[in-house]
Amino acid sequence: MEIKLNNKVWIWSKMKTISIFCFILMLPFIALGQNEKFTASTSASSVGTGEQFQVTFSLNASGRSFKTPTFTDFSVLMGPSQSNQMQIINGAVSQTLSFTYVLQATKEGSYKIGPAEIMVGANKVESNILTIVVTKGQPQTQNKSQGNQSGQGSEKIMEGAGKNIFVKASVDKNTVYQGEGIVVSYKLYTKVPVLDFAIPKLPSFSGFWNQEIDRQGQQEQNTVLDGVNYKVIDFKKMVLFPQRSGNLSIDPMECQAIARVTVKKQQQGQSNDPFSQFFNDPFFNNNPFFNNNVQDIKIALKSEALKINVKELPPNAPKEFNGAVGKLNCEISVDKSVTKANEAVNIKVKISGKGNIKLIESPEFTFPPDFETYDPKENTTLNASAAGVTGTKTFEYLIIPRNAGDYKIAVSPFVYFDLDRKQYTKIDLKDLTLKVTKGDGNSITIASDVQRSDVKQLGKDIHFIKTNDIEFDDSNKPLFGSIKFYSLMLFPALAFFLLLFVRKKNKKDAGNSDLLKSQRANKAAMKRLSAAKKYLTTNEKDKFLDEMFRALWGFIADKLVIPVADLSKEKVVELLTEKNISNELINEFSETIDSCEFARFAGGIADSNDIIYQKGITIISKLESVIR
Repeated sequence: MEIKLNNKVWIWSKMKTISIFCFILMLPFIALGQNEKFTASTSASSVGTGEQFQVTFSLNASGRSFKTPTFTDFSVLMGPSQSNQMQIINGAVSQTLSFTYVLQATKEGSYKIGPAEIMVGANKVESNILTIVVTKGQPQTQNKSQGNQSGQGSEKIMEGAGKNIFVKASVDKNTVYQGEGIVVSYKLYTKVPVLDFAIPKLPSFSGFWNQEIDRQGQQEQNTVLDGVNYKVIDFKKMVLFPQRSGNLSIDPMECQAIARVTVKKQQQGQSNDPFSQFFNDPFFNNNPFFNNNVQDIKIALKSEALKINVKELPPNAPKEFNGAVGKLNCEISVDKSVTKANEAVNIKVKISGKGNIKLIESPEFTFPPDFETYDPKENTTLNASAAGVTGTKTFEYLIIPRNAGDYKIAVSPFVYFDLDRKQYTKIDLKDLTLKVTKGDGNSITIASDVQRSDVKQLGKDIHFIKTNDIEFDDSNKPLFGSIKFYSLMLFPALAFFLLLFVRKKNKKDAGNSDLLKSQRANKAAMKRLSAAKKYLTTNEKDKFLDEMFRALWGFIADKLVIPVADLSKEKVVELLTEKNISNELINEFSETIDSCEFARFAGGIADSNDIIYQKGITIISKLESVIR
């Protein structure tokens, strides 16, 4: 009996498997035998602003190439959620293919949702048009229970998806010195497929200067966190340099992802129909071909804020210290030690190593008073990695001696805070000597690596006063006692006092470097904007954005006389407010900085480079006219 029972079970299993596959082969013919209907329905035809509702497109046959309508007047929260159901009642087979969206009403009015399209065999089928009325406040009670159930289901699905996908931020160290680099990494952890990922807005990084680490594509790997397996994507990594001491906070990173979630179909009641028993078999329930209910869900992700303890630098800083932190070296070279009067000489300062190189300032030079000098050209080459920022920053000074003689150019020491030794390090730089011989006085020879447009032709000092015929005055009036006589008598005294006043003012201005910086802020900014324009023309995006950043921050730092170590958005806003600058202008400056920063680091949509350039010129011009 036992053997016979086993044979019956084996025979029943074989028959069951054969019947299943026979039925699969019959599915296309069953679908063709139906009169296909493609309909659109909604859980609520009248909703209130901010309310959610459901739109479903259903086809009573097999279809392909589903094309959704445009939901321009609504926000799409979820969808499409695809469902493929098949029922067998007393041998009659019916099939339903549906696509469901969860929408949110945003503004009042009456709106139409156009037809969706789907291919059934060789024919294209369209659904009906839906009309949705959006009112203010709560929606009408029509289909209220159905809508609530739909909303609750959506919330549960989003909650479940949120547990399986999240963003995590981490730093390589939590306690640093002011100006010391911190590497912050942002990683996406997920257990579900991610169809799209975007960063709509970067953190403000208030109190930090930031530099993005260039990555070759997204680095995906598998990891185990709290005993759970995740796929991890290291999607952004940056180096931050704190600009002030204290307990600083790194703001959360906000992201958006579209995740695909599989939803199991609810079990239907058992039927006495033998065909129904086939589809309750695990072969169907566990096979994704039949259990293909999936939903694409838009999820807002947010990392946790990070706390950083920033220690003050030791108080015994030498007077030459300008905020350089790291492990650095400084070299100075001059292209010639012997030159002629009115010939250009190029002095090059090269600072290299690891640290906050982008914020470093040049050592100060003391030039003889009869030297023509120009603002230095700066060039920065950086390599940001998980180990920090290394690179080189060069300053090129163009000087033109006007008179012959032997000159000495004094150079201040270069001072930086050594993070390895935890103390200030001074690099003494030798004074430069320059022998100037007599020149021809007619022209200026420009160094080969300096653009001619940077130097004006200053050799021609004598011009004709009058070129027409001279008319002589034959008047015999005596000079003594005339107005001309007394004017000539008073002129030397007036000239003497005027010379004293000018000399005193020049000496005062020379001793006030902050005033000079403020006065030259616009000139330096325009120079950098000119360089940015060149990079914009040649489509060198990274160099263009770097120059724009230097123009904006350099202008406001010079204009408000803010040391580099104290430069931050909060400090700028505070000083602009003290100078009674309008909130509208302050917000415009902040938005321009944010637009430039967003274009550098965001993966989403940002302002074009042309717009950023125009914004930069506009805000610098406005601030120049109101800051005194």
